[in-house]
Amino acid sequence: MKEILGKLKSIVVDLEGRRGPILIFALFLREDPLERWDVVVCASWLNPDDMEAYKIVSDEFQRFLTQPELMQFSRLVILDEKDPVVSFLQDSCTITNGHIETLSGEVFSERFKFTIKSAHVLRCQKNQTLPKK
Repeated sequence: MKEILGKLKSIVVDLEGRRGPILIFALFLREDPLERWDVVVCASWLNPDDMEAYKIVSDEFQRFLTQPELMQFSRLVILDEKDPVVSFLQDSCTITNGHIETLSGEVFSERFKFTIKSAHVLRCQKNQTLPKK
């Protein structure tokens, strides 16, 4: 998983360089016999109701990851900035500049009402608004 996390860091950097800041980029391992990860992403430039948003992110995954690595993921979830999950994550931690925080799934399991075994958070930040002039 360490190698995949390195590649995912590259995906975050590439997307932010081309599109803009990512507020949330996290992986959640649900309790599931297949042991696959859910990818959760939030950015002001991603609309969860637009299929093009999913294509943008999935194209990056296909560009950076091998087919066997892609098989370790089960779903992509794009969240709106106003989603309560986003604010919960933002209040839980701040992660920028290529850091990765691996968290126990317990706190997330309680909040999300299903069992999460583990989480890797690659980006978790609040939207930076420029001061008005």
